[in-house]
Amino acid sequence: MNLGKKISNQRKKRGFSQELLAEKCGVSLRTIQRIERNQSNPRPYTLKVIADTLNIEMEEFEQNSHLETESENTLPTINLINTSALLGVLIPFLNIIAPTIFWKRNKGNPLVNEKGKKVISFQILWFLFSVLIIIATHFFHYKITGELVSGRIPLVVIVYILLLVINVFFVLKNAIQLRKGNAEIYSFFPDLF
Repeated sequence: MNLGKKISNQRKKRGFSQELLAEKCGVSLRTIQRIERNQSNPRPYTLKVIADTLNIEMEEFEQNSHLETESENTLPTINLINTSALLGVLIPFLNIIAPTIFWKRNKGNPLVNEKGKKVISFQILWFLFSVLIIIATHFFHYKITGELVSGRIPLVVIVYILLLVINVFFVLKNAIQLRKGNAEIYSFFPDLF
């Protein structure tokens, strides 16, 4: 919860209006409004006066700002884990290995741990699905044509490229979601571990 929301909740919990809080604190109504909307950071004195008026310890606000900094670093870390899967386009298996390495380094954060597992689970499922599709394509191609490889570009290569495009699409789609601040990624895929 951000600082403005915390102040707003405490104010409402005590039955204060913004006007009453401003009056008791000796600050302008506009200041309280800006702080609650997170449009400005209060000066230390203002924050102390608000905390005293609401009977809140200053440490609660400081803990809150520490959590905000941690959460600000969380989404970029999740995005790094997600986009590192794009390395699988260059070298097979890196779509699983790279996210796993970044996840293991940052799994102390509960949100990174949860979403990192989602990314890795998706990549494992994509890999298994791709292997099955490629084997099936190769098998059916052989049964239909009687040849293992035909044409300038083997059908298996075309299918693999299409599967890579699908993977890249999902990775980029979820990267855009993360950049917008939405951590709900790969929600339709099960966790494998």
